[in-house]
Amino acid sequence: MIARALAASAVLAVASGCSAAPGGDADNPRTAERKAALVPDAPRMRVVLMSSLPLVHGDGVDMQAMLAGQSRPHPLHDALKSAHDLVVADALDDQTLEKADLVVLVQPRALPPEALVALDGYVRGGGRLLLFADPLLEWPGGQGLADPLGPQRTSLISPLLRHWGLGLVDLETESVPLQPSGAVLVHPGIFEVLPGKIGDAACRIDAQGHVARCRPGEGRAILVADADLLDPRMISDSAESGVFNRRFVAGLISEVLAKDTS
Repeated sequence: MIARALAASAVLAVASGCSAAPGGDADNPRTAERKAALVPDAPRMRVVLMSSLPLVHGDGVDMQAMLAGQSRPHPLHDALKSAHDLVVADALDDQTLEKADLVVLVQPRALPPEALVALDGYVRGGGRLLLFADPLLEWPGGQGLADPLGPQRTSLISPLLRHWGLGLVDLETESVPLQPSGAVLVHPGIFEVLPGKIGDAACRIDAQGHVARCRPGEGRAILVADADLLDPRMISDSAESGVFNRRFVAGLISEVLAKDTS
């Protein structure tokens, strides 16, 4: 499905006049664009990153390969580590979250109740959260749905979403090009307001239902109903979706970090 999404994004790019110029990289006005950063320029900060995906070392990299210096960190991990004080968390608690300027969750594993309480309290106290929650992950790797060490195939963050008055629904859509960003999502879900549930997080659903912006307490959270947009194949320089997906992510980080002017 990701291969079909990449092919579709290439067709869209050509149709919109964004195909590569024939004169080579030196004369190609898109060369710089293809290097679009995943992380925007910002003062150095403490970022907590948690994911079930192989962002730190790369898919299929075992201990022997790591010791041999053969890790293939994900571009988002590398970008956050090079520009900020990055903490890759295996668990979330008050101590981990206390001094975090930004928390990024990418298809995390199931969080225990105490971690959900800590995360909710962190945001309500003024923290910033960027969450990618995928109802049916297409990211490769692992040994199937039952592999406890492989990527989390279905988002298990529903308890927090329900607490904020939201549900995550899988509409079995193959790929979605978001407008006006041009980012390509793969088998994304959509957020919906739960019937009869009055959440106090002041959530607003945007981007064709694929993005929710919430303001619980004094903090801010942006939720994206897809994680496959971060698949290395979808954000690579060679992919037509790459520049759009990287800009989309960088824009979300800028937005969630923006100072509250209200």
